[in-house]
Amino acid sequence: MAIVGLSALYIIIKGEPFEDLIKDITSEREKKENPDVWEIVDEVDHSLTYKNLKSIQDLSSQGYPFTVHSPYSGINIADLEASRRKESLSRVKRSIDSAARIEAKALVLHPGLRGKDPIIAQRLNEESIINLYDYAESFGLTIALENMIPSPLNFMTKPIEFQDFLERNRIKLKITFDIGHAHIGNLVSEFVSKLSDKFFIIHAHDNKGMRDEHLGIGDGSIDWNGFTKKFMEHDFRGIYIVESVEKPFESVAKLREML
Repeated sequence: MAIVGLSALYIIIKGEPFEDLIKDITSEREKKENPDVWEIVDEVDHSLTYKNLKSIQDLSSQGYPFTVHSPYSGINIADLEASRRKESLSRVKRSIDSAARIEAKALVLHPGLRGKDPIIAQRLNEESIINLYDYAESFGLTIALENMIPSPLNFMTKPIEFQDFLERNRIKLKITFDIGHAHIGNLVSEFVSKLSDKFFIIHAHDNKGMRDEHLGIGDGSIDWNGFTKKFMEHDFRGIYIVESVEKPFESVAKLREML
């Protein structure tokens, strides 16, 4: 049976406090809308401070399962400036520490940015990913690197970038496959056919193929029936995390019905 979870992104975008997320996690709702897993987004007011982490630890001890999305605002693990890069790595490592404390199923990681010198930035990006992978592995925590929106600024937007990285570095890195990001580049089928065996998390949300709208599932132009059929054919056994900021619980139910 598919594991279908929900990202806290919807509540962050609305500007609601962390306490409201805790209420949503513990609220009763229809079984079909109830997430199997919650993805905590270690960002802004939802950062895993001592107080917020304690709240999640309490829920974890009651049997609530979690994944963690590492911070991304102001973070660039491929920054050409050493002190800023070190600061970014330190912040992500704190997120890894928090994820380990709540026994998270995985941590979602964004790659760095290309910057003014893409060749050097690529080397730094790979070094940083390996650094974070090794750090997480010391806790027994899975890191799942996310594919980004196609843009001249972003690394890891196409399947070939992941394939080349894995060939060069030969580590057992997992992938967070963001179907919305891939849809913008018309790359969904290519990602699935070439890398589905590396997928650990799937970020599920919709858009109309132009920008990262995080619509409710079925409200954009993604072929969900075709997508879910492909994943059943590839026997995906990871975690689906709904990242819709509109109709989040309805989207959980819709995705669950299709799987």
